[in-house]
Amino acid sequence: MSFLRVPLRASAFPRFNISRVSLPRRPFNSSSSRRYNQGYNRRFLAFLDDVPQDTVFWGIIGLNGLVFATSWWAKKKLEVERNPALFIWMRKHFATSWSSLSAGRIWTPFTSMFAHADIPHILFNGFTFYFMAPITLQILGSRQFLFLYLGGGAIASLGSIAYNKVFRNRDPYSLGASAAIYSAISFLAFSAPKMTLLLYGIIPVPIWLAVSGIFTYDLYRTAADKGGTDGTAAHVGGIMAGAGYYFLRLFRIL
Repeated sequence: MSFLRVPLRASAFPRFNISRVSLPRRPFNSSSSRRYNQGYNRRFLAFLDDVPQDTVFWGIIGLNGLVFATSWWAKKKLEVERNPALFIWMRKHFATSWSSLSAGRIWTPFTSMFAHADIPHILFNGFTFYFMAPITLQILGSRQFLFLYLGGGAIASLGSIAYNKVFRNRDPYSLGASAAIYSAISFLAFSAPKMTLLLYGIIPVPIWLAVSGIFTYDLYRTAADKGGTDGTAAHVGGIMAGAGYYFLRLFRIL
């Protein structure tokens, strides 16, 4: 995912000028939609709309960093002190699997999206989140973005767990923010399909084509069982969750 970059940058918090990327007007940005949201939908966790977008953005990055630092410390304690307690605790509560859910740890689809296996894993996801998430955050606002990001990541994790259990008869643990990030990118692709990304920082590609290519590639790897440890089933689920959220918002179901 780190090979995608938006060719526009703005001030300190990577806030993009939405008018410069020609985002189309959507029903969920209209005044009628805002009035609708002020009715039924505004009553659910409405206070999140008052949370500054900068706080949401840097808060997610900070949580990822904190969980990764704790995980790194746990590994060092295991390697140096031969003390596995913290490592086992992190594995139980920040990685998700069929076994975790069966044991009652129903929070792991959410907590696992803040954990990463190693430095390249968190750097790739962090890079992509840094450049891609702010635009979706500006379109949706703090509350709806959190619903999309957390909900999309959790749904994708559950889908991946179910797929591996039912079709592959296996129970790998999974972690990482990829599926949540894919849900945000997928939503953005539907909201602004003509927006341009730079492939490897050089080649301009419309976001709809980039996301379609990623979806097709990960779907093939999932179906052919060539995903390895990359969690391609969760990637597919994340893209589908972002698309689904777009249509739920488009038809004002959310």
